[in-house]
Amino acid sequence: MNHAVKWNLIDSIIFCCENKIKKLKDLIGTVLEDSSSAEPDVESIIAAETEYLQQENEHLKKREIPVYLIEDENSFICPKCNEKLPHTDKIRYCPNCGHRVIRHTY
Repeated sequence: MNHAVKWNLIDSIIFCCENKIKKLKDLIGTVLEDSSSAEPDVESIIAAETEYLQQENEHLKKREIPVYLIEDENSFICPKCNEKLPHTDKIRYCPNCGHRVIRHTY
């Protein structure tokens, strides 16, 4: 019996298994690299958050420009949301829309 033939067969099987393991390892490596690159960049997160905060700041500035309350018989009406407010001197913001309101002083 020729032992070299059996050895070549075993060597061929080992070589085939090594190639399949290498291909599987490469495939798993590319999948892991793709998933890590899918995470957002820190700089883009900061830029998006900064833009959002600037827009919110502009919106809040617009709300801080006071509007005069419309006087009704026993209450006031907010001109922004038409909500009736109780007659009191301590109202500074509309409880419904949050806009800054002031009373007319005569």
